[in-house]
Parts: sequence; structure tokens; C-alpha cells
Amino acid sequence: MSTSGPLRVRLLAAVVALALGTGLAVLLLGGDLHAVREVVAASGPWGPLVYVLLHVLVTLVPVPKNLLAGIAGALFGLAPGVALSWVAAVLSAWVTFLLARRLGSERVAALTGRRVERVRRVLREQGLLAVVIARLTPLVPFTVVNYGAGVSPVAGRDYLLGTAVGVLPGTVAYVAVGASAGQDARTIVIAGGVGVLLLVGAALVGRRLRQD
Repeated sequence: MSTSGPLRVRLLAAVVALALGTGLAVLLLGGDLHAVREVVAASGPWGPLVYVLLHVLVTLVPVPKNLLAGIAGALFGLAPGVALSWVAAVLSAWVTFLLARRLGSERVAALTGRRVERVRRVLREQGLLAVVIARLTPLVPFTVVNYGAGVSPVAGRDYLLGTAVGVLPGTVAYVAVGASAGQDARTIVIAGGVGVLLLVGAALVGRRLRQD
């Protein structure tokens, strides 16, 4: 794969991330969220289905998953948003994992850059525990872990279990922030505080696990 391939992928990811971030900011900072939520609710099962499918497609490139979690909270509320974002994250992780195994390590490295090799090496050595640690560490990109696991010998069962457990704290944190959109300032502060505490706690757990 030529060097222009990875550059195009990263440019696409940056554009998508900017669009998602702008959309989330508009929802959080005064968009007509009530009307948007009514449209989503009126769509019945199609709204959640479209969200999950878009989540899977978007996270095939290195787009921050947490932006999508925030959007889920803003559109669906706290409990449904957590459920949808968690299911979508696990599903997209599995799809990318299978895609990486089909592409092979050379193509994946060309697509995602050097970071995927470090992830692959760690997952090869520690398996399930390494997947949990990677998911609990906010600085390790979601998509990079997906591709790295796909070209590592980690078992699919360990990967799914580690992902399901590890993405939950961050999912709850960012959905809570998104769900606070349209609420009073106190609700936003509380949601933001809960989100920060969950993220810090997840990072500390990941650091402690690495030390053990």
C-alpha cells in the first residue's frame, strides 16, 4: 500500500472526527435538542439501528469512539445511550478485529501506523488482561486496539470479553456527558464530574494492572 493510502485514511478520520465533534458541541451548547430527540423517538427501532450501524462504519477508521458515546447520550438519554453505545462499541470492535485478521499484519500496519505493532506485541504477551488494560487506558485509541488485536494471536473470546469489560467505564462517562445536554448547569457539572471520575479511575486501574 502506498504512503498516500494511510494519509487518506487519517485525513478521512480527522474530517469525520471534526464533524462528529461539531455536531456534539451543537447539541450540548444549545441546539434544538428536544426536537431532535422527538424525531429520534418517532423513528422507533430505526434510530438505534442506524446509530449502531454508523458506529461500526465510522470506527473502521481512527475516529474517537467517545464522541459517538456522547452523541448516544444526547440523542437517546443515559440508560438507553449506555446500552446502545456499549453494544455498538463491542460490535464494531469485533468487526474490525475480523477485518484485521483478513487483511494481515502488513496491510494493517500500513493503514494504522506504528502504534498497532506495539499493541499487537503487548496483546500477544498478555492476552485477556492486556485487552482489558488497553480498553481502560484512555490514551490508547479504540480503533488501533481493534486492528492490533486482529493481527495478534489473542483468542477471539478473550478479546470480546476484555473489550466488553474495558469499554464500559468510558462509555458510561461520555454518555453521561451527552445525556446532560439541554439540562441545567448543575446537571451538566455533575455529569461531567462523574465522567472525569470514571475516566481517571479507569486510567488508574489500567496503570495498576500494568504494574502487576
